[in-house]
Amino acid sequence: MARPRSEAARRKALDAAIDLIAERGVSNLSIEEVATRSGVAKTTIYRHWPGRTSLIVDTIRSTFEHVATPDTGSVHDDLVAFFGGLIRADLSGRTGKLMPCLLDAAGRDPEMEQLLDRIAVERQEPILRIVERAVARGELPSELDRDVVIGTIVGPIVFRKMVWRQPADAGYIEACISVALAGLRATAPVTA
Repeated sequence: MARPRSEAARRKALDAAIDLIAERGVSNLSIEEVATRSGVAKTTIYRHWPGRTSLIVDTIRSTFEHVATPDTGSVHDDLVAFFGGLIRADLSGRTGKLMPCLLDAAGRDPEMEQLLDRIAVERQEPILRIVERAVARGELPSELDRDVVIGTIVGPIVFRKMVWRQPADAGYIEACISVALAGLRATAPVTA
């Protein structure tokens, strides 16, 4: 277990790194600036992170919260609840400010691309579990392509938040999910 003083310094450095990434992007972050902004010595920062990339990865990871996978018995209600939590956890506040920076950096830095891929897979898993339960209950057809499911459900919500930078309020989320589910249900094979 980290000493309280060491943990406090670590947290101050992470907070400074979060602010600097949000202000200037991933590619412009330096250990020197984090030390200056946080008041934490560079030697202490290097004790926690062997280099800039590990600091960036830990900084971005530190902003992500656990989002529960609801099980209400309805695919629609599960997805609405999940995305309500996801919007609060990932696409608002500090995480919401860092995501565009991470997306930008992922196009140029293989480590940032791997981090973005890991985060995407982690955030897709609850959606896929919700959809699997819906298939088992007969709410959705069984022959669904995972990529199509994710693109159909996640795409409009993330696009609104990340590209348009508009709020994805409860009404918008619910409308997108209703349309996505109608589309996924329409893919059911026609039986004679």
